[in-house]
Amino acid sequence: MSHATLMSEVEDWLIAEALHDPDIVELFGTLCTRLHAAGLPLERAALSWPTLHPLFQSEQIYWRLGGGAELFQYRHDAVSTGAFEKSPFYYVLINDLTRFRRRLEGPDKVIDFPVLEELAEAGFTDYLMTASGFRIADVKSYRGGGAGMLASWSTRREGGFSQRDLEALSRIQRFFAVACHASIQKRVMVNLANAYLGETAAARVLGGEVRRGDGERIRAVVWFADLRGSTRLSNGMAAEDYLALLRGYYDCTAQSVIDEGGEILDFIGDGVLAIFPIRGDTGGPEAVRAATRAAEAALRRRRDWLEETELMPGEAEASPPQGRLAFSISMTLGEVMFGNIGVPGRLTFSVIGQAVNKVSRLDDLSKRIGRSVLATKAVADVDPQRWRSAGSWKLLDYETPVELFVQADDRDAFLTVAEAS
Repeated sequence: MSHATLMSEVEDWLIAEALHDPDIVELFGTLCTRLHAAGLPLERAALSWPTLHPLFQSEQIYWRLGGGAELFQYRHDAVSTGAFEKSPFYYVLINDLTRFRRRLEGPDKVIDFPVLEELAEAGFTDYLMTASGFRIADVKSYRGGGAGMLASWSTRREGGFSQRDLEALSRIQRFFAVACHASIQKRVMVNLANAYLGETAAARVLGGEVRRGDGERIRAVVWFADLRGSTRLSNGMAAEDYLALLRGYYDCTAQSVIDEGGEILDFIGDGVLAIFPIRGDTGGPEAVRAATRAAEAALRRRRDWLEETELMPGEAEASPPQGRLAFSISMTLGEVMFGNIGVPGRLTFSVIGQAVNKVSRLDDLSKRIGRSVLATKAVADVDPQRWRSAGSWKLLDYETPVELFVQADDRDAFLTVAEAS
């Protein structure tokens, strides 16, 4: 079969893949393997693009012959080592190039970047980079350059890429960009939906549950955390210090929920509303234990935060430092309606139901009795050795008193009156 026919088959395959919502890592790895099988002497390739993600500013896939494709993600807050600014990727971006080539052997070799030195030492003979400019969501620039997709291709073949190889790679880049554009946009959409809705709610919305009232009744542990004294703190602290405290509070509470597989549904002021869905008929104990571990982790992180944090400038030594990061956690178990609520033009995916109302009442009670963690009997019964009864209490809007439980180890079970206010 001729080279032209093989390349035509790769192009047809790419167009077909673009219509089937491909995974970009698998797509790139398969493309590189197909190109090698079609006769291109490809042994190393990389693909890079900017993204919209709360943690990551860009993503990159590396492929090596015989080693498959691997995804790397680069954080917004990563400390720059200067390596990227010394790379061909950066050079192509800031100079708005569509093609960049360096021979790595022979009289025409040019080795003007550190990565090219490494490739030459590893026996590579030629390096080509191709760029396709396209809009990815509203990402307007990438590391100081334009937006779009960059791909690098390397070979060890003596003499490097032929003219036919270069033409094939440039042509393939255009077809591949079409397939990748849809895939990258989908990744951005899923990333943002997960960040703003949580994975479970995002999956439901992206799966078509977009009308008001769409949803279902589920059983779940409802988990609520609330920062104490937030009004006093915000009024008495510099804005930057208060924001730092809020970051610490959310790192303690919301991050602990996420780490244990819970779903953050909403940030209500400085409250954190989350659920641990019960999966199947026998999933209740697992959900309760995950929610309990999240509460315990939140308190451990609080202790660590307090040990690392000194008194704010001007704060009296007598002022208890824990008063700056006091929060309560309430947990109950029950049936909730999990779905879209709001008006047709502005919806949120959240939970409503008696269990949500009850956890809110538990939070109100914790302010009065000064408890860091309160749970209902349905939660405590899963692992009774971890809890002790705090008696029955009258909750607002509940006619019958409700028996509540606190942690058996009450190291963090009690807040001072000042902290609980």
